[in-house]
Amino acid sequence: MNSERIKVLLVDDDEDDYFLTRDLFAEINPSYDLQWVSSYAEALKVIGRTEHDICLFDYRLGEYTGLDLLREAVSAGCKAPIILLTGQGDSGIDIEAIKGGAADYLSKTGITSHLLERSVRYAIERKRTEERIVHMAYYDGLTNLPNRSLFLDRLSQALTHSNRYKDNCALLFIDLDNFKKINDTLDHRIGDLLLKGVADRLNCFVRSADTIARQKARALASTVARLGGDEFTVLLTEIYSMQDAAKVAQRILNSLNSPFNLDGHEVFISASIGIAIHPADGEDMDTLIKNADTAMYHAKENGKNHFQFYKYSMNETALERLTMENDLRRAITGNELSLLYQPRINISNGTIVGTEALVRWEHPVHGTISPTRFIPLAEDTGLIVPIGEWVLKTACRQKKIWHGKSPVHAPVSVSLNISGHQFSQGNLASIMEKILEDTGLDPSFLELEITESAIMKNADATIALLHKLRDMGVKLSMDDFGTGYSSFNYLKRFPLDIIKIDRSFIKDITNSRRDATIVKAIIAMAHTLELKVVAEGVETEEQLRLLQDMECDEMQGYLLCRPLPAVHVHEFLEIWDNMIRKNEKR
Repeated sequence: MNSERIKVLLVDDDEDDYFLTRDLFAEINPSYDLQWVSSYAEALKVIGRTEHDICLFDYRLGEYTGLDLLREAVSAGCKAPIILLTGQGDSGIDIEAIKGGAADYLSKTGITSHLLERSVRYAIERKRTEERIVHMAYYDGLTNLPNRSLFLDRLSQALTHSNRYKDNCALLFIDLDNFKKINDTLDHRIGDLLLKGVADRLNCFVRSADTIARQKARALASTVARLGGDEFTVLLTEIYSMQDAAKVAQRILNSLNSPFNLDGHEVFISASIGIAIHPADGEDMDTLIKNADTAMYHAKENGKNHFQFYKYSMNETALERLTMENDLRRAITGNELSLLYQPRINISNGTIVGTEALVRWEHPVHGTISPTRFIPLAEDTGLIVPIGEWVLKTACRQKKIWHGKSPVHAPVSVSLNISGHQFSQGNLASIMEKILEDTGLDPSFLELEITESAIMKNADATIALLHKLRDMGVKLSMDDFGTGYSSFNYLKRFPLDIIKIDRSFIKDITNSRRDATIVKAIIAMAHTLELKVVAEGVETEEQLRLLQDMECDEMQGYLLCRPLPAVHVHEFLEIWDNMIRKNEKR
C-alpha cells in the first residue's frame, strides 16, 4: 500500500452515509484523510479553496444532484478525479456521470472497502497518467517549459483577452547568441545544461518581474516557452506601453550576463530579443510571431546582446534577404559565380609564387554583388558549403590548365579560403581527395586558407583533419592572423605552413608604431616556428619597404595587382616574369 496520505472530499447530505464511508476507509488503511461536506453550497466553497486527491459526490443533494455539482466542479477547474455515488433507484445515471467528467460511478448498495479502494486508486492513477500525457504533449522535455503547442494556445488566449478588453500584449522572441559554438566547442550535453539554466533564469525572472507588465487583476499570467533549439519566447499580457516590454527585455538580458557553471565549465552567453506588440504589430498569431522573429534577426545583425522592437521596414529587409538567398541558390548552378585571382610575390626576389582564388557573383539583374553581402548570407544559410566545393573544383581545374600552358606557371600555387562550415562537415579530406583525383592536380600546388575561428572550434578534431590534408601534400595557411584568438600555443600544435597577417594590421604600419610592432612580432614568432608569413592588403611602396626590413616573406595587395579574371592571369605572369628577368640582367 502506498504510504502517502490521500485526501478525500465526501459531499453527502446524509450523516449515516458519511459514517458508512468513513468506516469503509478505516477498513482499508489509515492513509486516507476524509473531509465531509453536507451541502451543495458548502461543497462549492471547499472545492474552490482546497485541494483533494479524490472527490466523492452523492447523487442526491437536496434540490440539486451530484451531476450538477460535478459539472460545477469541472467548470471551476477542479483537478481531482470525481466519483459519483448513488443509492437505490438511481439506475441510468452512470452514462451521464461518465459523460459529465466523472472518473467512476459506484452504487452504495453492495459497496465494499475493497471496491471503494479499487475505484479510488484507479481514478487517481488514471488522472496522473492523463496529466503525464498532457505534460508530454504540451511541455518541453528538456527545460520543462511550455512547448510550441501550449505557447500557441496561450498566445491565442492572450490575443482574445487583449481584443476583449482593448489592451496591449507583447511577444518577446529570444534567441541565444553563438549557441552553436558552445555546442561545437564543448559538447551537446553541456549545451543541454545551458538551455536548462537559461530556462530556469527566464522562468524565475519573468515570475518575479510579472508586475512590470501586469497591473490588473483580470490579466492573464505571462508565459515563458521554448519553441525549440535555442529559441525561447516570453508572452507579456496587459502592457501599458512599449517601455514595459523594453524593461522586461533589458532585465532578461541582464539576467543572462552572469556566467553559467555547468559541470565544471564556466560558460558565458548572451541573447538577441525581438519584440512585437499586439495589435500594432500584428492582429493575428502568425503575423505577431513572424514580426517578433524578424525583429530578433535585426537585433542579431546589429551586434547581438540587445533587443529590437519590430518596425514595418524590417519586412522589406527580410524579403530582400529571402530573395537574395533564393537567387544565390540559383547562382550556384546557373553559372553566375566566377573566380578572380590575385597574385602573390616573394618580397626578397619579386617572383610570383602564388595566386589567391576569390569568388565573385554577377547577378543577371543587379549586376556585381559584393562578397561582403553574399558571403555572410551564404555562411548563415549553409550555402557556403556547396559554394566552397565549387570554388575548390574550379580553382584546381584552372591551376591544371595554367600548368600546361607555360613553364612560368609551374611554380605558382593557387590558394583559396575554406569556410568554417566546410571545415566542420568532417568530410573535407575525402572531398579534397576526389577533386585532386578528378582534376589531376599535384596537391603541392594547392594551398588551403583557414581562419583562426574555424581552427579553434574543436582543437583535437581540427589537428587530425589538418594532418590528413597535410599528408595529402596540400599546403595549409592560417588566414586573417591577428583578428581572432591568436594563440601561439595552438599555432605551435597545428601543422601549418603559412600565416597571413590581416590587412587591418598592414594598413597603418607606416604611421602606427603599435601596428608596426605587432607585425614585426608576428613575423619573428612565425619564423621561429618555421612558418612563412604573407602580408595581405599591401597598397604602398612605403608599406612594402617596411615589410622588407621586417623580413616578411611574401605579400599580396593592390600595389602588386588587383584580382584578375583567369584569362588575364597568364598574360600578367608573362609580363611580370619578363620584367624580373630584365631587372636581373641590369
